[in-house]
Parts: sequence; C-alpha cells; structure tokens
Amino acid sequence: MLDDKLDTAGTDLELEVGGGEPELELRHLVSVSSTFANLVNEVAERYTGTSKPVRWLVDVQPGCVRLPLRARPAHDSVRPSAVREIPSVIADGIAQLEREPVRPEFFNDKALEQVRALANAGVPLAVRNGGERVNFSAQSAANVEKVLGKVHESYGTVEGGLEELTIHGSKEFGIWQPHGKVRCLFGRYVTLEDVLQGVGKRVAARGTIRHRPRVGAISVEVESLRILDADDVSAESVLGLCRGSEVADW
Repeated sequence: MLDDKLDTAGTDLELEVGGGEPELELRHLVSVSSTFANLVNEVAERYTGTSKPVRWLVDVQPGCVRLPLRARPAHDSVRPSAVREIPSVIADGIAQLEREPVRPEFFNDKALEQVRALANAGVPLAVRNGGERVNFSAQSAANVEKVLGKVHESYGTVEGGLEELTIHGSKEFGIWQPHGKVRCLFGRYVTLEDVLQGVGKRVAARGTIRHRPRVGAISVEVESLRILDADDVSAESVLGLCRGSEVADW
C-alpha cells in the first residue's frame, strides 16, 4: 500500500476555525471547510501535475473546532515524497501571502481566490503545518488582490481545446490555454447542442472576455462558438499544455 510508505511526520495540515470562541455558526464551519478543501486540492494538483493526487483525511478530536488533515496518495502515480511536501507548500504559501503581495509557487488564480475567500470568511481562521500558526487576515486578502490585479473586459475570441463541460448549476465549459483553463459560460446565445459538437476538438469561443494583467483570459461570456478542426484534441491539449491563443478586439 502507498500509505505504508509514508510516516506521519510532515504530512499534517491543520485548519483552526473560530479563534478560540466558545461557539461557531454551522454555516461558517461548512463554508470554510469547503473552501479550504478546494484550496489544498488546487495546490496539490499544481505541485504534482496530477489530477486529484491526494486524499485528505480528517482526524476527529474532541474539545475544539479544528480540522487536522493527513495527506495520503490517491493513486499509484503520486510520489510519496510529494505527498510529504504538499502540506508545507500550502502552509508556506499562505504565510507568504500574509507577509507580502507575491504569488507563492504552485498557487494559481483559483488557489489565490480561495485564500481570499477564507480571509474574508467572517470568522477567525488559522492554519499550521506542525509549526507556527498562520492567520488568514485582511492583509492576506489585500495581498491576494494585488497579486491578481484588476479584472478587465474586452470583446474578442479565445481558442483552444474544449474540455470539462458541465451543466450543474451553471452551464460552462473549459478551453485550455498555457496559463490554465478559461471558463466559458454559455446558454444565452450558444446552446448545449452547439457545445456538444465541439467537445474534444479545438474551438474558437467569441464574446466578452474577462482577463487579468500578466495572466490572460479567465472567463468568456460566449456569444458564438466555432469548431476550428475536425480532429480530436491531442493528449497534451487535454492536460492544458497545448498552445492556445486569445485575440481581443479593443
């Protein structure tokens, strides 16, 4: 078993909720737990280059509201040494964002947005990795804002491999570019049937693009969708490694 190759030292990450208050609203606990889970999963995927590489196990302890997490490999392709390192990468990145407006390594935009959400959760939060306690504070949120930069809008086209179609909650699909996935929202002008024809192919989505400086497109309100070729997207494109392109009409 992969778990047998790991000792417990260095694999723990603990989220402290409530700042010592005797009571905590259930909605706060549920909200921050979900956001923190998204954060640790996002950084773990960036660190290993593998989808869903880690199972985060919660140690239940009486007497306080804490979430002690133990990282375990989710499948055979994940190196045990990487699993040992991921909690430190996460904790060190959160601490760096508390100190300065600099993007931590392996923290993409989605991870930064989750740090900001935790800092603005309305309840005291802290994380530790067996050592010093690091708070999610207003300073963390301000530094994340500086790192992300202001969101701009323009009208144009985003090209790339069409992946990750979902109709749960909102209707959206993903177009992969070198910096990651661009969320493409559809339904008002483009139908589900239109999108299904482009799944697994290289497409051009045209509409209002939201983008950040030094990052590129982050989302598109799709008004038209065009298939650029009839061939399936390569395996590299599926992993988001293909060269996409963004053309904005100013």
